[in-house]
Amino acid sequence: MRVLATAPGKLVIAGEYAVLEGAPALVLAIDRQARVTLEDTDGSDYEITAPGLGIDAAHGRLDAAGRIAWPALDAAASAPLRLVGAILETLGAEDRPPPFRASLDTRAFHAGSDGRRKLGLGSSAALTVALASAIGTLGRRGVPSLDTLLAAHRRAQDGYGSGLDVAASLTGGLLLYRLHDGQPRIAPATWPQGLAWCCVWTGRPASTGLFLQRLAAWRAQAPARHAAAMRELGDCATAAAGAASAAALLEAVAACAQALERLGAASGLDIFSPEHRALAALAARLGVAYKTCGAGGGDIGIALATDAARLQAFRRAASAAGFPVLDLHPAAAASVQAH
Repeated sequence: MRVLATAPGKLVIAGEYAVLEGAPALVLAIDRQARVTLEDTDGSDYEITAPGLGIDAAHGRLDAAGRIAWPALDAAASAPLRLVGAILETLGAEDRPPPFRASLDTRAFHAGSDGRRKLGLGSSAALTVALASAIGTLGRRGVPSLDTLLAAHRRAQDGYGSGLDVAASLTGGLLLYRLHDGQPRIAPATWPQGLAWCCVWTGRPASTGLFLQRLAAWRAQAPARHAAAMRELGDCATAAAGAASAAALLEAVAACAQALERLGAASGLDIFSPEHRALAALAARLGVAYKTCGAGGGDIGIALATDAARLQAFRRAASAAGFPVLDLHPAAAASVQAH
């Protein structure tokens, strides 16, 4: 059997960081796809190739227990293999998946001259959804549940993360994501008519996991200040989740940006990096709202406006300043086809 699976990336419109404390997050699936091709094999190992990540058939091999056979690969190549191992371990808790040969393609999530600088659009979550869905289909067990996908992704991420990126990759579209007593709650949302947006890459990758580790350390050192920052972010995220018009969502997103900037100043996290500050200044000059998407520090920022001409002026100014403007669009749910 041959299985083809795809899963989209994500943009966090509002709710980053605060979602970890139970606030709602507004998340949009976007049309950068992780692609997985899976074929069954007569061997006993799992054979992995990953174009663009330096993993070939000779080195991308995991044994029956999901252990990497070549642990000396560089970090960029080892990360997807560790993710594969985490997925195999999670799915194999009750029944080991059958051996397979897999090709993993996340090149749509990377840029730079070497094609290996991440954009910050949720490649690991998209790959988790696509690969786990393909494995489930190959073993005739179907697409895993969201809980199983979250468990696999968190295993690979050392337990960090809210799971909103996994949910977006699985369900597609615009969604409200919330953790209630640690359990995910998802509801569909509608993008307000008349609100235009575009995304800009700062040119610098950032590590979400590292930011979350530093945030946890700051929380332990300054619990009262952390709680106050999360309350402010949570209020902004709640306003965004309940926004019934373009103007209301625009106002809520602008408030989220200010709250994120204050969180960075209080915690020492470089959320609004120099690149983000430069883009925010351009946006302010042109009457456009701008915020980081996700953890910040680099990766992606989003600009929003109810005036299409103002947004177009921002696109031109950002591009002229050397920041790539990305052609992104909403995406549907993950898909799996078996042949």
